[in-house]
Amino acid sequence: MMLTSVATSDLPLTRTSRTPRMARRTHVVVPLVIIDVTVPGTSSANGRRALHAALGDDLRLYIVTVDQQHERVTFRVEVTSRTLDDVIGLLTAALDRATLGRAHTTVIRRPRDH
Repeated sequence: MMLTSVATSDLPLTRTSRTPRMARRTHVVVPLVIIDVTVPGTSSANGRRALHAALGDDLRLYIVTVDQQHERVTFRVEVTSRTLDDVIGLLTAALDRATLGRAHTTVIRRPRDH
């Protein structure tokens, strides 16, 4: 067995923050649900209106495909501040002929309001 000697200082090491605590930005963690929603039709206007009515201001909406041949529009829906169960409940209540596709949940960080 080999022993190794280590020299240490008698002075304690102190850690200092690079930024004062008061200067740090504080953030809040917010849930984010991403789900694909397919609705009947060849125009995205009616689907957009229904999705905004169901999900409100927390909605970010992207048109993924407009399938003219099968007469359907698929949206990528991103909703903040709601759970997946809440989003599915709101969508099924508001869109009786929609098909819900792949869903993913995560979180995002937002600056805390002062």
